[in-house]
Amino acid sequence: MEAVAIDLRAREVDRIVCLGDMIGYGPDPEGVVRLVRRLKCLAILGNHEAALQSTEARRWMNFQARENNVRTEQLLGEESLAYCRSLPRSVLLAEALFVHGFPPESVFIYLFRQTDRKIAELFASSPLSLYFVGHTHDLQLVRQTEGEIVRMPLAEGTIRLPEDMGQIVNAGSVGQPRDGDLRAKYLVWDSVTRLLQVLFVPYDCRITVAKIRRLGFPDAYAERLCRS
Repeated sequence: MEAVAIDLRAREVDRIVCLGDMIGYGPDPEGVVRLVRRLKCLAILGNHEAALQSTEARRWMNFQARENNVRTEQLLGEESLAYCRSLPRSVLLAEALFVHGFPPESVFIYLFRQTDRKIAELFASSPLSLYFVGHTHDLQLVRQTEGEIVRMPLAEGTIRLPEDMGQIVNAGSVGQPRDGDLRAKYLVWDSVTRLLQVLFVPYDCRITVAKIRRLGFPDAYAERLCRS
């Protein structure tokens, strides 16, 4: 997150949107929440923040994530806890809807588990045509072209998102990528030109790995960052 914040300084952006899960795997949850707030990010609720709200929400997680959520809660100050618990489930900005899991406001439903029919129904039932989601940690673009749902990976670079088709953009992950590339990922969306920049930011993940292991977090979270 610090590397992304530095990279952002060189870019002209009007708003920063955080798609949730500021906490959950990393060893510095308090530092991340404070940085997100210092950057004046428009943040929404992720499943890891939702798990801080109630025991019922925590049950949606696997055992490892549930246990880590308890430990993460202990590392957060009262102000940061209150902030995480108060986040909205979705945000509408520049005629696009931002949600952690799946539109219109699920923090738990994964995009990759939705059938083409379910996605087509979403596009047909809403006046909106553009959605940004997170949750899967894997960059992806899902769009409806001539009635067909097409799913494609998003690579580093710039693409145009046409206005005349339904599209869901999965933003990947800043801190826990699942695509084999260890760099932090984030997007810059120009709502006027319809251009989407997919940005990959290198950082020294060895520092994060050492912190994860020092705290006694599940080693799988460290191993995922060690893979090239």
